[in-house]
Amino acid sequence: CASDITNQPADEGSCSATNVNLGNITATDNCDTDLTITNDAPTVFQAGTTIVTWTVKDKAGNIATCTQSVTVVDTEDPVITSCATDKTVNADNGFCYATGVDLGSITATDNCDTNLEITNNAPAQFPVGTTTVTWTVKDDADNTAICTQKITVVDNQDPTTEQPDNITVNADPTICGATVNFNKVGAEDNCGLESVEITEGLSSGEVFPVGTTTVTWTVTDIHGNTTTVSFDVTVVDNTKPIISCPGDMVVPTAEGEDSVIVNFNDATATDNCDVTVEQTAGPTSGSDLAIGTYTVEYTATDASGN
Repeated sequence: CASDITNQPADEGSCSATNVNLGNITATDNCDTDLTITNDAPTVFQAGTTIVTWTVKDKAGNIATCTQSVTVVDTEDPVITSCATDKTVNADNGFCYATGVDLGSITATDNCDTNLEITNNAPAQFPVGTTTVTWTVKDDADNTAICTQKITVVDNQDPTTEQPDNITVNADPTICGATVNFNKVGAEDNCGLESVEITEGLSSGEVFPVGTTTVTWTVTDIHGNTTTVSFDVTVVDNTKPIISCPGDMVVPTAEGEDSVIVNFNDATATDNCDVTVEQTAGPTSGSDLAIGTYTVEYTATDASGN
């Protein structure tokens, strides 16, 4: 009988095979040397196994049969007509990944299978960055086709910071400022911090001048998102100036005179900050003073009004 055919490929784009070469059978007969040989092979062999029956008949009508199996196999991969489109999504609030991402769907056709198995290797959580998702389409004959989709997760969440309290301190009596210490600002981020630095003002442990200085912290995460937070450092000068007046003076008049021109030095003062001295009462130096007692008053005032 004709040999079985086990791996006849289906025609391209079809789930069947045509023009299958079945081969031949051989037969003998006791009387007839011109036997009639026929078979019931179809014109088109569908995917799977078809049994072909061969019949041999002699002139007396005697017959013999044998069978041949023809197996048509689907070797053609599915065709993906449309892959899922690339997507960009934001990370979940408070996390460095995205969940519940709608990937969309793909479309595919196959020469045999109308119920294709479509799967992908998408994770439950997509980390910040780009993840490649591989889609696989498989038909009943285990032929496969793949396509890829890129999912980009963006971290657009700024770091969170605590709000530092304002600081008020007294100036050092010996300098026009104060050494102020404070803690690094507390900060958190959904993905991680790159830096926490002072971008305005002075650092902890430095001498802050009298007055108000604004200190600004800038917090930057690993993806370049930033948050700034500020607080004020106020240094109060409550140190009074130290004033030094000239000593009391007794000035005699010239004989026969009832007045005299009196000259004297101004008072001086020191202070931890800038200080000015002015005469606030009494005659000025160089005045012509009559006999009697005069009180000269000086007032030293620093920049803070002490």
